[in-house]
Amino acid sequence: MSEFTKMFEPGRIGRLELKNRIVFPPMITRYMSEDGSISGRLIDYYAERARGGAGLIVIEASYPRSSGYPGRIYLNDDRFVPGLRRLVDAVHRGGARIVCEVNPSRGRADEHDPASASNVPHPYTGVIPRSLSVPEIKRLEEDFGEGVRRVKEAGFDSVMVHGATGYLVSEFLSPLINKRTDEYGGDIKGRARLALELVEIAKQYVGPDYPVIFRLMADDKMEGGFGVEDAIALCRMLQEAGMDAVDITAGAAETLEWTAPPMYLPAGCNADLAQAIKREVSVPVCVAGKINDPYLAEDILRKGKADFVALGRALVADPYFPKKAMEGKVSDIRKCVACQRCAEAVTIEHIPLHCTVNPAAGREREFEPKPAKKKRRVLIIGGGPGGMEAAIIAAQKGHRVTLWEQTDRLGGQLNLAMIPPYKDDLNSLLESLKAQLERWKVTVKLKKKGTVNAINKFAPDITVLAVGSTEAVPDIPGIKGENVVTCREVLSEERETGNKVVVIGGGSIGCETADFLSERGKNVIVVFPEAAPLTLTVVDRTIKKPLLERLEQKKVKILAGVKEFKEITPEGIELMDGGGNRLFLEVDHIVLATGARPNKNLAQSLRGKVPNLFEVGDCAEPRRLLEAIQEGAEAALKI
Repeated sequence: MSEFTKMFEPGRIGRLELKNRIVFPPMITRYMSEDGSISGRLIDYYAERARGGAGLIVIEASYPRSSGYPGRIYLNDDRFVPGLRRLVDAVHRGGARIVCEVNPSRGRADEHDPASASNVPHPYTGVIPRSLSVPEIKRLEEDFGEGVRRVKEAGFDSVMVHGATGYLVSEFLSPLINKRTDEYGGDIKGRARLALELVEIAKQYVGPDYPVIFRLMADDKMEGGFGVEDAIALCRMLQEAGMDAVDITAGAAETLEWTAPPMYLPAGCNADLAQAIKREVSVPVCVAGKINDPYLAEDILRKGKADFVALGRALVADPYFPKKAMEGKVSDIRKCVACQRCAEAVTIEHIPLHCTVNPAAGREREFEPKPAKKKRRVLIIGGGPGGMEAAIIAAQKGHRVTLWEQTDRLGGQLNLAMIPPYKDDLNSLLESLKAQLERWKVTVKLKKKGTVNAINKFAPDITVLAVGSTEAVPDIPGIKGENVVTCREVLSEERETGNKVVVIGGGSIGCETADFLSERGKNVIVVFPEAAPLTLTVVDRTIKKPLLERLEQKKVKILAGVKEFKEITPEGIELMDGGGNRLFLEVDHIVLATGARPNKNLAQSLRGKVPNLFEVGDCAEPRRLLEAIQEGAEAALKI
């Protein structure tokens, strides 16, 4: 019997019966076809989450008007209905019910037609939208109604109105953005008019018995903005208008860190918001927001904070999270670590969604279990995340897999990555990888160094090198001084620093190391040649903003645009700033966060001497955790 009794209790939304209280909420994927139609890849992705045990699947925002760049589902023509129906059928076969979220417009964020309640600029793009006229609102509502009609025709079990994440409907709700003086502005009743009319229109098109759900920004987390009292008033009005359930989120365009909470926000961070609204309405309440653990989900439901829990990134990371929880295999769940690589992909890089901890996300067909035709003797050198993932997938295919790790523990750089503040979720990934190695009977040997002689003696059919990288050391006079340490030495506590510290490097590792040191009471200065911190790689705003705010709160000094590092002495470091001025920073220690170099020696020694050699992760090219795990998986798939 599952200990998660509340999570697996049946539920209802209007007349829609659900087998459990787990909802997969809408998340953009960019898996659809270029013309906005449903692709096989998209169907595979959603069907896998249905097979994994979720009771309700809500597909990503779909658009009743053709606008913006490719990568979104369109509802603006009847020709899209057959593809939508195929998606519905696949999810139903997987055992779940399915909802389509409809977004009338992306508002200020719309690339093709930026329009909003008022002409308030977008906080990131700076685009000034035009203010929608009343006739334009009516036309938008007509298009919305036709889109909802197509949703029902395609066989969806319900429709969701998108009133969150800083798009058009939430912009109308916000007193900071909606400056209108007509019937769509003013007090909460005026600002709520568009939301209410959309629910009423949906009911007109689908009938009174067809469930309509509203996804609500219950708090925009801005001073003077849309808060929980407004949300309660709105929900009462929406309930009267025919809303059958409300899905609670938080955050707006200005506060993106709340729309998809990163590691710096607490797990279940919207649960209290949902509870405040649940006390005031009679329709079911669902809550989203960094719910990545089955015990947390169960606790939210048992305490009556919500009727349903939305597990978004949690089910991207592991679509079988529900089934594993129900079967008591909690340690087998690969949890979301809130690293935001999924958000980076779809909102900044404009590429299809990918997941750091689940290389199969969006590639479900490629990763279908296919036993190898010929069982091979596979040797993995390196027990970091890339090596561990390669070992797991190779073992799943039926190969005889041995993993050598030269240190006394598995994890590689993952052991250091989880040390800075708020990154301890990475420990769950390491524990999951270890559990999978054990489950698939991978032979693990610690304190075993991969040398050419040892590998030749082992005589593998396949060798996968995942031996990582070494820290790059810049050419600065005095760099070999006793007061110079590396970020790896600091995070591992192999070396201690004095109270005054300079960190060279303004990337993610440099800033996180500065956060780590300042948390321990050190006075830290971060220096780097780039014009701003966190610009060396794409870093999602929801990570960048709270991390930089933490550094500011702890009075970490940032010195960007350094032209030259002149010399390191026992007393500190001399440099030339962006204006050409010489500065001497008197500090106890200099910490290097200046990048990494791949460990190539072993690969060069083995090339041509062993059959079937693969390099994965940092030893191929230093990057981030996603690339290491993905390359480990891809190497194993080729075996």
